[in-house]
Amino acid sequence: MAQLEILHPVAEILAASVPAARRPGTLDGATVGLFWNSKAGGDVALRAAAEELARRHDGITFRHYVGSVGSTYRQATPEDVQRMTAECDAVIGSSGD
Repeated sequence: MAQLEILHPVAEILAASVPAARRPGTLDGATVGLFWNSKAGGDVALRAAAEELARRHDGITFRHYVGSVGSTYRQATPEDVQRMTAECDAVIGSSGD
């Protein structure tokens, strides 16, 4: 006799908790990283964010980052994240979705 096994097609949800990043008191004079993973439109969003922040904050500077791994879409490695953390006071990331 044949046996039929019924499975639930929904994967279990994995919960992960990450504490909120420290927020600087001001962005005046700050270095802000702009991380783009190469998805279409993400660069446009980052450029607009940088232009608006530059209008609002004196002496703000920007550093541009793209992930180290991947082909079409670039992902940040833990080393990339450490470098951005060391070089910037804040980072904005965009995926363009």
